[in-house]
Amino acid sequence: MEAVLAAYPETCVLFALATVVLLVVSLLKVDYFFPPVLYFLVQTLMLGVAYLKLDPAMTDFHLNTWLVWGGGMAAFIGGAVLTQVVWATKGGYAMPSRITLNREYSWPTHFCASFLAFAYFFIGVIGVISVAGNFVLLTEQPAYWVSGRSSPVLKYSDFFTSGAMVVGLFGVASFKSINPVRWVRNASRFMVVFTMILSFLTFPSRGINMLCVGILLMLYNYLHGRFTWKTSGVVLAFALAFFIGVAFLKGQYNDWNSFMAVNKKTQDFTEKVARKLTQLPYLYISNNYWNLDYAFNRPSDAYEHEWTYGIDALYGVTHLLRMGDGLQDSFGWDTPFNQSVSKKVHLNTIPFLWDAYKDFGVVGLFFVPFFFGILITWCYRRMASSKTPLFLLFECMFVLWIFLWSFTTGYKQSMYWAWMTFFVIVCVMSSGKGVLPFNRLPANVISHENDRNEDIAGQGENRDVAVG
Repeated sequence: MEAVLAAYPETCVLFALATVVLLVVSLLKVDYFFPPVLYFLVQTLMLGVAYLKLDPAMTDFHLNTWLVWGGGMAAFIGGAVLTQVVWATKGGYAMPSRITLNREYSWPTHFCASFLAFAYFFIGVIGVISVAGNFVLLTEQPAYWVSGRSSPVLKYSDFFTSGAMVVGLFGVASFKSINPVRWVRNASRFMVVFTMILSFLTFPSRGINMLCVGILLMLYNYLHGRFTWKTSGVVLAFALAFFIGVAFLKGQYNDWNSFMAVNKKTQDFTEKVARKLTQLPYLYISNNYWNLDYAFNRPSDAYEHEWTYGIDALYGVTHLLRMGDGLQDSFGWDTPFNQSVSKKVHLNTIPFLWDAYKDFGVVGLFFVPFFFGILITWCYRRMASSKTPLFLLFECMFVLWIFLWSFTTGYKQSMYWAWMTFFVIVCVMSSGKGVLPFNRLPANVISHENDRNEDIAGQGENRDVAVG
């Protein structure tokens, strides 16, 4: 134990902090996805993994990097706690163990309107087939189509990357706790499975397809039952297996055959295979943090990114308007992939704090996470009193942002702006009795509405006892 602590002191401390928080959360029965808890766990665990230093590019943080990383966390948690305090003093709804609605909502309209989002996604499916001649997964060389940013099918990426949006819209209608209309639930479950299969066939990307699974898991947590240790372990194992499987598909283990030939006779073969398989997942996590340190501590002769005056923070919108790339080229700004801070070629993802700095300066390092701490926690609380599933869908998306903020900046990705647009359209169309001539509830289930209202008000038997 002492040898491990001496070899990996930062990792041990970060893992210990995460373990303490997990124990407290479990004892107090706080939701793991309560925004400040989730942010703390994601950042400490991922930085702890990075500090294993399985690649020489992962060097110790400079002091200013620790201040940026820790300051961003403090700002986010501060915004979340402030929102929580204000919510409690204003007599806001308690968070039930399962989210329900407290007024009329037309689920048949929701189901029909969700096909608008599916049509948007399907444009990308047809576009990919028109370029590749088939679904990418079924082509002779899928690695050619999914590798790099120069793939010809990426001109349709704004569309086919939105499979998770469709899964979210149909997924929220699949749970009995929120939707009492049986035929809508059954049809929505079919559309969820169909969309996930179609998304994987169209473009077998790790990120895109894990978003589909991720948003469905978030809905499960809020609408069916809170995540447990066992559930989290199964999900983590699945994610690792899926990551490695897609890496083989993309040819990212291109030296695997030679590795096996050289190592198959060694005594520690199993250990070396395990190290080889986990090498790529490690690089995908750790490169974010070594790039963060490099970005704030580059050599004096290295390119320094210009301040974008906050304009490029709207890249997700300007890209959809076909203006974003032109603005970046005109001003010489870096792309959302931040190649200028890549410490190693092609390993150029970086936490959102760098985007906050280059868009808003030093103030952005604290203002941006503080703002999102308020926004995400407010959406989290509003789920319990919302009249539509809108805040639930937004919160599921924001939870995915917190997971991915170690890699990229959510609000600068155009696909999320498309998600928000369709979430609003579908939920507004379905509010009340909806725009279609359907009633939300058949007569024989009206009586269940009173039970739901009791749960929403925090008086139901399933109410959580803690703030999360």
